[in-house]
Formats: sequence, C-alpha cells, structure tokens
Amino acid sequence: MDLDARFQAAVNIAEEAATLALQFFERRSELTVELKGLQDHVTKADREVEALIRKRLHERFPEDALLGEEQGGGGSNDTKALWVIDPIDGTTNFVRGLPHWGVCIAFCKDEEPELSVIINPVLREKYVARRARGAMCNDRPLAVSKTPKLSEAVLGMGSSKKSPHEPYVDVLGKLLAEGIEYRRIGCASMNLAAVASGKLDSFFEAKLSPWDALPGMLLVKEAGGRCNDYLEGDGLLKGNSVLATNGPLYDVLAAAFGVWTEY
Repeated sequence: MDLDARFQAAVNIAEEAATLALQFFERRSELTVELKGLQDHVTKADREVEALIRKRLHERFPEDALLGEEQGGGGSNDTKALWVIDPIDGTTNFVRGLPHWGVCIAFCKDEEPELSVIINPVLREKYVARRARGAMCNDRPLAVSKTPKLSEAVLGMGSSKKSPHEPYVDVLGKLLAEGIEYRRIGCASMNLAAVASGKLDSFFEAKLSPWDALPGMLLVKEAGGRCNDYLEGDGLLKGNSVLATNGPLYDVLAAAFGVWTEY
C-alpha cells in the first residue's frame, strides 16, 4: 500500500477542497442552512465539498473505502484502507462567519490512522501528520505544550446534543475550581490542532464522530501528545469520547473525565 502517494493525494485534494469551501464561505449569505438536528447545521457547501473529495479520492484509489459526514459509507473496523472525511468541520462557525472551521481528511490502514490533513483556509493554516513521522503546520514542526499543572492550563472543551450536558457542567466546575482556563472554539479539529501546536494544553469532548476526531488526534499524537483510545468499543462505527493532552496533564484529566485508555 503506497502511503506516500496517499499522503500527497490527501494534501492536494484537501487544498482543492479548502479553496472550494472558502468560495462558499465568502458568499455564505447565499446559502440555505438546514438542520440535521438541534444546533447541527448542513449546507450546500458541506455536500459539494464532500462530493469533490470523494470524487478525487475515488479517481486515485478506487479500491479504498470512504466514510464521510454527509454521505456516510464504509466504516467497519476490519476495513483495510479507509478514508475518513469531514468536508467542513465547524459548520455552525462557518455559516455565522466565524473563522474556526476546517476541511479534514484522514486515512486509516488496518484500523490504524496513518495520515491526516486539516486545512483552515480563512486562517491560512495547513496541518499535516503521518504516523511515526511527526506533525507540521505550514511546513513548521508541531510540538505540544509542557504545562504540568491544572492551575497553569488552558483547556479546550466541546459539547453537543450527542451527550448530556450535566456531567460536562459538573466536571468543568471542578476544573475551574482547580484554576484552569478554558476555551470553547466550536470546532473539534481546530481544538485538536491547537493542542498539537501548544496553543491549548488539552481538549475534551464526550462524544465525537470519527471524521471529527481522527484527523486531529493523529496530529496531537505526532506532536508528542497523548490521547485516549478513540477506536475502543467500536468507535469507528459509533463514535467515542476524545481526550487529547500535552502528556503531563493526561492522567489527572483522564481521572476527571473518566477516560482511562491511551490512543
């Protein structure tokens, strides 16, 4: 299996998709916004960007399986070659004109995330990672922070209607009492990219789909961070919690959030 070819293709396709997504963003007032669920938005931009990514990947690698947010697809844990696609992660930010959203592509071989690309065209950030080869943003190596204490930490937090809010509020209150600061960016991939680049010390969300989680979790791991085992318990099909940290804070946050296994 040619991972070099898949990596270069992923970068090129993500760049093309990000250009298309930015064109939609710049005329977003013309888009019709639909609801898939409470505070869960979708637009023509999401569908057309995903269609473009699928078309390009199928042209290059017709035997590979595809799993995307808008069109679904393959997702069995025994899939040998699987692309995971989020055409616009952070659609709510996108439709409101906020800059924190991204085009996300990851590739898994034998259930193992091998490469990922996340592009935020508004902020002009291109994040890439390959397993055991590191992570970069705009050709600069990424490294997680070294913050050792909760009282010095800035955490990213996410929540959605996929999980109850009461435990989230309870844990957040306890962590605030420990002295943390927190940010709620509203886009999992951008939160995870921020952890990988040391801008945040950790990110947690109780339930994320694989297209939201896998691209950014590989970034964090390859930047020297530590994550929970997202694929445990059939996460590729059902989704799972995500805890991504700089490393020193992992154990205390895993205890706080009830996340114990390592990615």
